[in-house]
Amino acid sequence: MGKGPLDQLLILLSCYYMGYNKYVFFGVFLVLSYGLLAGQTFRRPGFHLPQHTRSLKIPVDIQHNVILIPVQINGSFEMNFILDTGVKSTILTEPFLSQFLHLDSLVTVKVRGLGEGNAIDASLAKNVTLGIPGLQAVGMQILVLPDGVISYSGMFGRPVYGIIGYDIFSEFVVEINYARKYITLYDPFSYKVKPKFEELPIVLRGGKPYINASLTDFRGKKITSQWLIDTGSSNAIALYDRSLPVPEPSIPAFLGKGLSGSVYGRMARANEFQLGSFVFQEVIAGYPDPSSLNMIEADSLWYGNIGSEVLSRFQVIFDYYRNRIYLRRIAGFNQPFEYNVSGLEITTEGDNFNKFIIAYVRPKSPASLADVRVGDEILSLNGFDVGSMDITTVYGTLLKRNGKIMVIRVRRGDSVFKKKFVLVPEI
Repeated sequence: MGKGPLDQLLILLSCYYMGYNKYVFFGVFLVLSYGLLAGQTFRRPGFHLPQHTRSLKIPVDIQHNVILIPVQINGSFEMNFILDTGVKSTILTEPFLSQFLHLDSLVTVKVRGLGEGNAIDASLAKNVTLGIPGLQAVGMQILVLPDGVISYSGMFGRPVYGIIGYDIFSEFVVEINYARKYITLYDPFSYKVKPKFEELPIVLRGGKPYINASLTDFRGKKITSQWLIDTGSSNAIALYDRSLPVPEPSIPAFLGKGLSGSVYGRMARANEFQLGSFVFQEVIAGYPDPSSLNMIEADSLWYGNIGSEVLSRFQVIFDYYRNRIYLRRIAGFNQPFEYNVSGLEITTEGDNFNKFIIAYVRPKSPASLADVRVGDEILSLNGFDVGSMDITTVYGTLLKRNGKIMVIRVRRGDSVFKKKFVLVPEI
């Protein structure tokens, strides 16, 4: 692989999957040079609406509030990519595809993310053609992660091959309709702000949007700071200020797997969170252990991230050209914030992603006290065979109301066990 001036560049990536639906943020700090499109002199690489077209609506899949958009690489079949405002460069997380996608590897770069491990080597590919439904961009660059770093397919229960963000948000005004599962891309020069939306200023740093928001902690202290807006996180909020005490009651939590190892911490409820004029009560918040925050500078200008458990309560419009975000509340805005009371995190296996394996059991959770273990295969839930379920249905069963009795049948090695526990919230 060729060497170049980026050899010693350390790309800071932060990626962890917050529980079963807590893919949080995947920031890439990388400056990519632009070239000229073949046959289109002076036109920079990137997506562009067809001439005389002012908008384009694209159906998307939404799993646990995380948006999956179809992407093609060099004319490939359509692949699910996470649409994430927290990523600067488009990222391919399944490197085995590289040989089929005719990628031109440019240089080896160092990658480091959340977790306690060391930096890893990744590859940068250039002159890539990217496609999304109705649009194509040539002369692009993407980052290819090495094998075994992170895979999202098992987490989502379907093939997911990467992340895309700034390459789309930088070119268009992007409207996200979580309820109806589509996004609309608008020409930023002709776009007119819609009525009945609250307009809030954002700041772009490293290709990622930051916004002022306020948190009222358990002491009644209101803290206003900049937060990363992260559509790639299905969590409500996560806090990265090391000086902030974790409120009680709190519970231990596996907050995800980052590029540099597993991320652990605590989970608790924040008294109040305010975004513009919108106020949320008893918000579920993640507090990573300081040892997992090596990639974040101690004097970082941002306080935490705002995920899609908050964003999905709005119709959201991102306008990078005007440094604005527009919000309008939708049905479900006042629904209480919930978490996975059972304490189980699950991954899927098999050709059809219909084999459900327990990847984590939260200490002292209802499932832990019932002796459910990591590596157990779930066979049935409350008498229903899981073979015909998808991972969303499985988790939906585990998110039943307070006091619900769960009977879970699992295979452990050559034995089959039946475990029973009651869903009792701890926070």
